[in-house]
Amino acid sequence: MIGIKPLVKMGRLLTIASVSWLLVACSEPASKAPEAVNVAEQPRTISLQFQQDVHYTLVNNIDNEKAKPPYLVEYFWFGCQHCQQFEPVLEAILLRRPELTLVRKHAAVVPQWQSDARIFYSLQQMGLEQLTTELLELYKEKRQLSPADLQQFLTAHQVDQAEFFAIAENSEQVVEKMRISAREMQNNNIGGVPALVVNGRFLITPNADINSLDAYLALIDYLQQK
Repeated sequence: MIGIKPLVKMGRLLTIASVSWLLVACSEPASKAPEAVNVAEQPRTISLQFQQDVHYTLVNNIDNEKAKPPYLVEYFWFGCQHCQQFEPVLEAILLRRPELTLVRKHAAVVPQWQSDARIFYSLQQMGLEQLTTELLELYKEKRQLSPADLQQFLTAHQVDQAEFFAIAENSEQVVEKMRISAREMQNNNIGGVPALVVNGRFLITPNADINSLDAYLALIDYLQQK
């Protein structure tokens, strides 16, 4: 348990998938081996013929949260090992393509993810989404946060704990963000995290061709033109 009191009405507001869905999720990262991507490699020309349903699939009804193209939507889970490994790749993508806006969405399809999503969206509502990278590192170390771990993290980063827990326990906006994330992933058959969507339309799918930072960038550039 993360130490945040769950709302009774969560069951009514969120559509919960079966536990079997969790077994599929986080086993399908945005690339076959994001940890193998060398983010420090020298830029090189990538010659790939990208194909729909091979390198990407079409998705729809993604809330862009007022972002304007070009932008990326990332679905992730703090506790996902693949998401933790993908974070430096994502940072490198944004460094090489500074025009891209990143919209982060924490997965909230199963109960464990909902507890972690509540942490993310509460911090986001407080204007502290920049702590995401630090939290990914903490989850990498702890695997699952205890109440003491969370309180220590909030203290270390000078987060107002009274405000944080008030938002986490009572905010309808947090619940709505979780509901939207769960609905979008289920309706678009996004069965794993991290999942990267370009301009709210194109979901990058796991493929052996997308095995380097330059391959990611080439595919993102390609999809920007569609």
